[in-house]
Amino acid sequence: AELRGGLQRACLATGAVFLAQALALALDAPVWALFALAAVQGVAFAAISGGFRALLVPVVPPEDLARANTMEAVFVEVAFVAGPTLAGLLGLVVGARGVLLAMAAASFASVLVARRLPHLQPAVGRPSAAPWRVPAARAVFGLGLSLGVCVGLFESALPARAAELGFQAASGGLLLAFTSIGSAAGGLFAAGQRDALAHVRGQACALLVAFALLLVPVAAAGNVWWLGAALLLAGVPIAPLNALGSLVLQQAVPPGRQAEGFAVYIAAILVGAGLGNGLTGLLLDDIGAQALLLLSVVLPLAAAAAVGAAVLRRGRSDRSRAMAGLG
Repeated sequence: AELRGGLQRACLATGAVFLAQALALALDAPVWALFALAAVQGVAFAAISGGFRALLVPVVPPEDLARANTMEAVFVEVAFVAGPTLAGLLGLVVGARGVLLAMAAASFASVLVARRLPHLQPAVGRPSAAPWRVPAARAVFGLGLSLGVCVGLFESALPARAAELGFQAASGGLLLAFTSIGSAAGGLFAAGQRDALAHVRGQACALLVAFALLLVPVAAAGNVWWLGAALLLAGVPIAPLNALGSLVLQQAVPPGRQAEGFAVYIAAILVGAGLGNGLTGLLLDDIGAQALLLLSVVLPLAAAAAVGAAVLRRGRSDRSRAMAGLG
């Protein structure tokens, strides 16, 4: 189907799910029904975000594509700060059902906004290879999964850590806003850089190591003020990593299946975040919030080790080909 029309239908579906959730709350529906609606909502959201990222390729000049990806990642971080804040303020005035109705209205309004997007037909001769069959794309999906677990782990441990430091657990949401602000700042800096695809594995490895190292002060912070400052710094590599993954996908996945590729990428991040939240639920009572925050350091380090191993393998392969050519 044509991409713009697909995005409009996904926005309509998302709005309908929000309306159904508001109705379910009004009718005191069972918890399993709310979980089912949340799952449907997640499917629709992945389609929307993946489709918009796929649109960057045909509408942005190639020389500006790296900056466009980074700016898209920055706006996602801005939304992560503004969205929960707005929802919290609305919730005080109109309650949870009112928030869901406002979200439905925003989804329906986005259908009208999407009418101004370019009319793009599907690629002729749809490639047979699914995005997950492309080796470079699989690496990006794995990276998204590992980062999702890391972020899910430390974001779900933050309320408990805030309580350990003498603050209300509800302040964890406010603390997470510092991470998004730091991520947006890192993205803005990365947007000004050129040659984003030069030494892409080296960049990814450096950003992952930086992310891991910056998570250590998050776990070590002894009061909530230092914790907020540490979260601000820890967020800096997130948007550049996200943008780098998007750029690699745009280069690796055939145009006819890029929307699928981005949907899978976002789904991998969300699945990872869910796994991280689950780990917190399983381990929090046994090892405590601070230990969980330290555990989150392992994931970006493991991803950096995997990327570094790939760099070394490629270097050896290049040297072998060069020697064969000389012979």
